[in-house]
Amino acid sequence: MTQQTHKPSGIFEPYMKHYGRTPEEQREKNKPLMEKLKKWIEKSKAEEISEEQAKEREEYWEEFKNNIDSFRPKGHKLYSEE
Repeated sequence: MTQQTHKPSGIFEPYMKHYGRTPEEQREKNKPLMEKLKKWIEKSKAEEISEEQAKEREEYWEEFKNNIDSFRPKGHKLYSEE
């Protein structure tokens, strides 16, 4: 995979402080949120919930991951190998 450098441009650049210029930089910027999500998932798994609730949460999580990756450029996906 070749490394691509992305640079925000135009009038939105001042508002894109969390936009990584390389995939590695973006992963670093995303780490705090990823840790929060990981703790949330672990907490959810520790709770006693019905099988139906567990299935709903799993479906929600898959939909969440798809939504996050759908707005990210190729090479900057968080949950898929694309």
